[in-house]
Amino acid sequence: MTDNNKEISTEQEFIFSDEQFDKMAAEQKAERMKSLRRHKLPAKLTLEASLNALTKSELEDIQYNLNLPMATNINRVKKADMVAEILPEVVKFSQRWFVSIFEDQKAIFDFVCQHQGMAGELKIEDYRLDYLRGIGVMFCGMSDGKLLWYMPEEIQAEYTKINNGAFQQMVSLNDEIARLSAGLIFYYGVMDYDQLYARVGELIDTEVEFSDFIGVLFNGGCWCKNLVVGQHELKNVDLINMEALQQEHLKNSQLDFIDIPYNKAWDAGEESYVESTGAYRALAQFFMNKCSLDVLQAAETVHTINIIMQNGYGMQEIVGFLKDRKLIVTDLDETQELYGLIKRYNRTLPMWALKGHTFEELEDMPRPTMVRVGKKIGRNDPCPCGSGKKYKNCCLDKNY
Repeated sequence: MTDNNKEISTEQEFIFSDEQFDKMAAEQKAERMKSLRRHKLPAKLTLEASLNALTKSELEDIQYNLNLPMATNINRVKKADMVAEILPEVVKFSQRWFVSIFEDQKAIFDFVCQHQGMAGELKIEDYRLDYLRGIGVMFCGMSDGKLLWYMPEEIQAEYTKINNGAFQQMVSLNDEIARLSAGLIFYYGVMDYDQLYARVGELIDTEVEFSDFIGVLFNGGCWCKNLVVGQHELKNVDLINMEALQQEHLKNSQLDFIDIPYNKAWDAGEESYVESTGAYRALAQFFMNKCSLDVLQAAETVHTINIIMQNGYGMQEIVGFLKDRKLIVTDLDETQELYGLIKRYNRTLPMWALKGHTFEELEDMPRPTMVRVGKKIGRNDPCPCGSGKKYKNCCLDKNY
């Protein structure tokens, strides 16, 4: 019999191959679908029937997502009481939330409302469907062996009230706000909401209330992969240590955030955006020519190097990452060429620690006293190169 309270003293490495990772993802997807298929489609598509079809745990998730009071012991709470408390709050929440939605969300709701509140299999990502379900806007249930998604009648009514021409303009503006914000954070790494609100306001023609701006970002944080919202700030999805970067911004208080024009911010706001500079292309081309990587593999490799640099780590971690991926060349001339390309990429990369400026732009200014944005890596911490190994078993002893 195992003592669950006993500390495990032996060290284990949790390293997953691509096959293991794919297997895990498939198992999680199957478990999720199994959970969803337990629900039957209600005879009436009312919000009350929809909530009653959920488990107490699922109702508690909605309470949490809507910031409602939570029971200290859910086992002592009657399900009917939970439904009675949640139902009016979901309606009130939807009234506020609909004004923050995006074009692709609106397309879903328009389609559903045009088909008596019903939809078959929705071709959108699982996490997005779970988000809509987790705030009580969309539900699902089994009917004739098929999983159907639907919007409860009360929520349809609230959506129909506001779905007019002016609403369409608001939704388009929401898309613009979210994309420009993501584009700015691509260059800044992190920015508090007051500063970001001012920056976005300089780029758009329409005046937006601060509360509406925040609502759009919080919706975007659950819907868009490249928007990560905090209590007081928006950060880049690849940022490891937000507090350290904020401290670095304070240390460089004499340096203004670089001005990003509209088109540049708009382009950078696209998910999986890559700024294809000459230094970027040269480094990617090296990996294709010397390491036989295809275009996507080379792009992924340079992107990881970008993440390592942006989080304040240096050549040691980069070389460790490359060795782990078996991308280190043995020829001395090629090795020197690779290091030169990496250094050139570093000098021309808009750095988060430099508020979007590059080292090359600021070469006449003193170099920042702290370049490392990430926290000091412990021996047993995950390696920043992204290998999945512990630091001591990966890049700790790998010098260039």
